[in-house]
Amino acid sequence: MIIDGRSPPAMAEIDLKSLLVRCATTTEVDLDLIADIRRAFEEHLPAVAVPADTFASTDGALALAARALPGWAVTLRGSTHSGSQWSCVLKEDESQDDDQTMAAGRGASPAIAICAAILQVISGYEKGFR
Repeated sequence: MIIDGRSPPAMAEIDLKSLLVRCATTTEVDLDLIADIRRAFEEHLPAVAVPADTFASTDGALALAARALPGWAVTLRGSTHSGSQWSCVLKEDESQDDDQTMAAGRGASPAIAICAAILQVISGYEKGFR
């Protein structure tokens, strides 16, 4: 796993907890949120390159998940209704084992929900969860 064993930068400017709350509560994708998500990945996961289209498409966000968390299972749920929230659950594999590492993210788009879930995993690893 790319994020395993990486220590956080000494002076990270993006507070992941606050950013995850913004992802979950924002009803529309806005450029400030996307810029902060990009900065969070640059600060907390510099080993994984983040292409420009990552946050604009579900495919881009899934490709980021595959690079950051190879082999992890992704479950994505949501609705195409205006203003609906999307949710993403990441698990180390597809088994039903409740003890495996898991993270969830929410967002106004599938891409934001996926990125939020990846950031949740990063946050957990930085706090010492394995």
